[in-house]
Amino acid sequence: MNTLKPMIFALLFLIPFLLRSQNAVEPYIGYSVDLANKPSYSQVNIGLQYPVINHRVYNMLIRIQGGLPLNKNSGRDAAYTSDPSLPLSIATGYGAKWYSAGFVISNRFRLISWADKNTISPFVNAGVTYQKIAVGYNDYNLEKYTVLNPHRSLKKFGLCIGGGIQYKRDIGNGAVFVQAEFLSSPLVDSLHNYSYKLPVPFAISIGYAVEFKKRNK
Repeated sequence: MNTLKPMIFALLFLIPFLLRSQNAVEPYIGYSVDLANKPSYSQVNIGLQYPVINHRVYNMLIRIQGGLPLNKNSGRDAAYTSDPSLPLSIATGYGAKWYSAGFVISNRFRLISWADKNTISPFVNAGVTYQKIAVGYNDYNLEKYTVLNPHRSLKKFGLCIGGGIQYKRDIGNGAVFVQAEFLSSPLVDSLHNYSYKLPVPFAISIGYAVEFKKRNK
């Protein structure tokens, strides 16, 4: 969660700057599901993207995004003790939650448009992403009992790639859009001694493209 805070503060800081300096911003909110683990993790994802290149058939966008958990995957482990006055083993529960953050550059291409209001645009992404699975155990006597093979929290930061498709409808001074996309997990060395994989998010988001007319000086 501490890694998400700088992303959130940066997002809040960028909003007034982008409103002054750009002619469009695209905030969105959506739902992400992890494709790599079973049972799957899920998140609510929020983000802000804006075009640094905004041509009719091609856009280059930069994006800041973050995700907070919607569910917790839980299970039970056995903890053991060498104290003969206590039961040899006890069961203790654990829960794992998924957090994420990222900075992404998108290349978006207009593929189909009709009625001067509707467009369908595929896009490809590349950037850096942070993925975290935070594991917490239920209360038990840590001084007396030890989990021999505990589930461990996982944190990784690295390069990512992905892609998706967007449908956008012009509504006058702006546009509403729906986009579906996947993003790879951080491209890092293989993981060892973990009971789960780095999440691979598939996201469906809805948003609003806020357009601003340039002011005459």
